[in-house]
Amino acid sequence: MKYLILLIIGCCGLSVFGQDDARLAENYLDQGEFGKALKIYNAIYKTNERNVNVLYKLIDIHHQMKSYEKVDSLLTTAERLIPFGQPFAIERGYNQVLQGKENLAKPYYDKALRIVDSIPGLAYSIATRFEQRRELEEAILAYEKGMIGNPKANYNYQLARLYGEQGNLEKMFETYIALIESTPNYRAQAQAIFSQYITDDADNEGNKLLRKVLLLRLRENQDPLYNQLLSWLFVQQKDFQKAFVQERAIYVRSRENMGDLQDLAYTAVDEKDIDAANEILDYIIAESQVIDVRYYAESMKAKLKADQAIATNFPEIKVLYEDLLTRYGRDGNTFSMQLDYANFLAFKAGDPETATALLTELEKQRLSIFQKADVKMLLADILVIQEQFNRALILYSQVQSDLPNDVRAQESQFKVARTSYYQHDFPWSFTQLKVLRGAASKLIANDAMELSLLIADHSLVDTTYVALKAFAKADLKQYQGKRNEAIALYKQLLLDHKGDDIEDEALLNLATLYELEGNAEKAREQYQVIIDNYADGILADDAFYNLGLLNENILNNPAAAQALYERIIYEHADSIHFVDARRRFRRLRGDTNVNDF
Repeated sequence: MKYLILLIIGCCGLSVFGQDDARLAENYLDQGEFGKALKIYNAIYKTNERNVNVLYKLIDIHHQMKSYEKVDSLLTTAERLIPFGQPFAIERGYNQVLQGKENLAKPYYDKALRIVDSIPGLAYSIATRFEQRRELEEAILAYEKGMIGNPKANYNYQLARLYGEQGNLEKMFETYIALIESTPNYRAQAQAIFSQYITDDADNEGNKLLRKVLLLRLRENQDPLYNQLLSWLFVQQKDFQKAFVQERAIYVRSRENMGDLQDLAYTAVDEKDIDAANEILDYIIAESQVIDVRYYAESMKAKLKADQAIATNFPEIKVLYEDLLTRYGRDGNTFSMQLDYANFLAFKAGDPETATALLTELEKQRLSIFQKADVKMLLADILVIQEQFNRALILYSQVQSDLPNDVRAQESQFKVARTSYYQHDFPWSFTQLKVLRGAASKLIANDAMELSLLIADHSLVDTTYVALKAFAKADLKQYQGKRNEAIALYKQLLLDHKGDDIEDEALLNLATLYELEGNAEKAREQYQVIIDNYADGILADDAFYNLGLLNENILNNPAAAQALYERIIYEHADSIHFVDARRRFRRLRGDTNVNDF
């Protein structure tokens, strides 16, 4: 006890005595002045030769100075003073490695590992010392031996990390999954680590290995955990149909709730995988007995149908919405559906009056301040359709005043700028759009960037804005849903401004209008003109992608669609359509059989 008290007093004295000196020595080390650092650490070490931390500092300095014999001498003294200093065997071995004598290091490393066999409780300290010396294989062995010797010990986290550093991804995934099995709350953290090794490419090595590990476990044990992790992996790959297979399997076993299926449907919609979203929503509608769940699924499915509808589908979309509102009611509980319906009526069906009447009735319900702002915003949009610009600007300004710190304020600010663009006040519109390029909402920032570039690109040469005014006029007619008028204006623009930089944008909008009119062949022609004449332009990937969808979904030409998607993959890797184009390309190629999962 006396010696222990003296040791504690000595350490405390050192702590106070050596703090400034240690900081100075550390500073010298950082600057590479090893001689000065060595002198200070030697003085500190003489006050207490049992201070292992200072000993390791001295060893590191001698390694830098290639004084390997001095390291052996220090270790010999340390082993005499601290007989239980097992990590010293690692230091002796590492000292040999630095001299290029790896074969002489092995006996020392084996000695340290044998200590773990006899005293498993020392596994962590020995393994971490191996780690510090970047001897990862020995560190792994020490942790593994520690777990064998003490079944209660759990070094899976340390092992998984080391496997990852080694590049042994399969072992890393297996170990992290074992850790999740023992500690379910660790799943989110493990997924964050998995994200460092997987991508949205299913052929990436990390993706293939994680999928393999999970499928093998799932075949041996039908634990929903493996379905959950597979679903997560497939979501990262944007393979929502495969993710749906896993989520459906989980639901069939538990029958608890459909929250994860709903989230998956929302994600599929956000990522524009409409086929997968519809499949998931159909399943929710068929299986759920909960009215709120069915309402959200049916309302989302109606919106998807409305978004994809062409003119010949509009009557059936109206019937669908009217039926849903009859069943679910026309009160605040169906707010989102009524908003979607009004949007469809005003912007696709060409019936702004009925949309306004619907929104006016909706305003009479008990709504939150955010819901009121949404109604006001849509009413302002409809006023723009009706070219009542000043009234629309008043409502947009009210939204900004009501919710100054909400994303709706930025959205209304963008719409003010867009209204100025429709009124041909391009300089004022451009000024407002420049501010919005840094908007918190990525979508608003992108829209602002796109419109500001349109104005800027076509204002440099033509300071009278002749072509831009013609384009904005056609764009307004398109926004108003007056498709025939917009088509006529775009066609006239293409005649009057042939060869102008604005031609490809007019062609793209014209193709979109032909699609809405159900004239697929005319739409195909416009896209092909862009591809033939503007393959290097910024809209080329849009033309490839949209024409691919047209061939796949309308023209029944999957081979042509596959070729177009392939061009995006190889020629436009930075396109926003890249991920979906790759997914569709693989699906058409036949290498994504969801039944395998």
